[in-house]
Amino acid sequence: MLFMESWPAPKIDTPEDAALAYPAPHVVACAHAAVVMDLQRPDVDMVVWGRRVPVAWEISLTEWSSSSSPLTLFGTPSEIADCLETPAVRQDWPPVILTDVKDLSSLFGVLTGGVRQHIRLMTPPSGEAAFELPPDVLRLICGYGHTGAEWCSSQDPKSGIVSALSSFAVAFIKGAAESEPGCFHRLPANVPNGPMPGTILVMDTVSR
Repeated sequence: MLFMESWPAPKIDTPEDAALAYPAPHVVACAHAAVVMDLQRPDVDMVVWGRRVPVAWEISLTEWSSSSSPLTLFGTPSEIADCLETPAVRQDWPPVILTDVKDLSSLFGVLTGGVRQHIRLMTPPSGEAAFELPPDVLRLICGYGHTGAEWCSSQDPKSGIVSALSSFAVAFIKGAAESEPGCFHRLPANVPNGPMPGTILVMDTVSR
């Protein structure tokens, strides 16, 4: 079982970093689902559940053409689950992804106290996405393809180390509503003649 924990820099060394007023994000990653409990730690900015999924999942998505229209949903976990069962959604998306989105929505609801969710299921647009911070209390990102979302070891992508999440890994990123800046991240690049990044799930809390 792989476990990884990064720590922010103990101090700010350069004037450039001082302008950011924020050291490296504190990230905890593990293949075991219990790592999600580390979100309770006030010093942690991002938790990565590097789960191992059945081979059948990978085969199913290999045989599926990810040409579905983007799916956007708002609601409580139970409302999201009902939407995912509608014929219009089920004919566009494979059962593997829909079942996983439903389960992750339920888990996300437990972690956030059942607040309304904003869910996007999509293929990243062409080009390279800009880095951003989570817009609210918590953001979940999961990639169903060759590459997942990327995150930066600082708030300056030019100087920080950029790391990519593996396929099916689930990242939970704390947002500004927790009084912390969160972790700088972006969707995978979708460049011409490059590898298709696959489908990306982005799940956000919605302010009360």
